Amino acid sequence: PRKSKIFNGDVDSMGSNGESIPHDPVPVSAFGLELVIQPATGGGCVYSGPFTDYTPNLGPVSYEPFVNLTYNPRCLRRDVSLVYANNTKPTDVVNLLGLNGTLEEFNTVFEAPDGVHAAGHFIIGGDPGNDPFVSAGDPIFYLHHGQVDRLWTIWQALNRSGGRFGEVFGTSTAFNQPPSANVTLDYELGFEVLADPITIREVDSTVDGPFCYIYV
Repeated sequence: PRKSKIFNGDVDSMGSNGESIPHDPVPVSAFGLELVIQPATGGGCVYSGPFTDYTPNLGPVSYEPFVNLTYNPRCLRRDVSLVYANNTKPTDVVNLLGLNGTLEEFNTVFEAPDGVHAAGHFIIGGDPGNDPFVSAGDPIFYLHHGQVDRLWTIWQALNRSGGRFGEVFGTSTAFNQPPSANVTLDYELGFEVLADPITIREVDSTVDGPFCYIYV
């Protein structure tokens, strides 16, 4: 992925990888999980293309120096990982969509620490990319999460009559940490100052409720 057009540093790319510098593994603590992200191909600041001068301001929350959500301006760092890229191959995506018939199966594979969702974040790595709480501070987060949404809608559409719309599974906290009750379709998703709360029922489909879009 570090050689793709996304990271080649051209004006129409998402900026470069981080500068290649020696660096230590990053212990990440989030949602009751303890992970160690090994050094990859970058580690330093984005050095070419868009976002060269971009400044993340929040975090990190889940690794040192643990400043949480206080103001902490710094350069955007990336560390493109070939190890995690190996977990998001086209065959991994095809298997995710085709071999998991229930939402519980799909969610368990998709949201595993080395699954397609998490691996997409850890491919980018760096700071804030390695931090589950503030990874949206790297603009490429939105490209990745567009793909997350796309895969979810494809999985739903593969069995439109089989109950995949209007189906829920699991609790309201990631990996049930801290333990919480199972969600229902009427569970409200809260967005604090960003937006009004909305129920799962309202956002279950991209073509119902307040939404009207599809992926082609």
